[in-house]
Amino acid sequence: MSTEPTAGLRLTTLDPGDSSVTIINTYLVAPDRAEALLDYLLRATDEIIRHVPGFVSANLHVSLDRTRVVNYAQWQSGEAIATARDYPGVMERMGEAGLIADSFTPIQYQLRHSVAAS
Repeated sequence: MSTEPTAGLRLTTLDPGDSSVTIINTYLVAPDRAEALLDYLLRATDEIIRHVPGFVSANLHVSLDRTRVVNYAQWQSGEAIATARDYPGVMERMGEAGLIADSFTPIQYQLRHSVAAS
């Protein structure tokens, strides 16, 4: 995976409507663990999260100094996030991600605007 920033790409953010919620997990991680966390989150999303009703999209980012991994996942509503917590395997995967990272902070946002390059 390239660590070079890429300009001019369209945002992968989607707009599922006014009730959509984005949950942003910011992980602090040792630089040598960033790739392991990214791989784990991608696998967990592919195997479980994307099958949860109300899931819209997920985006993974890593800081250039490799000390932060940011995962923002869009959901159709706040209720979808609550439902996801009860979906088989979700909480176990979150716990396992926490074992790779030093810490993480989840923050919920409501998407207000999504802008892409022309």
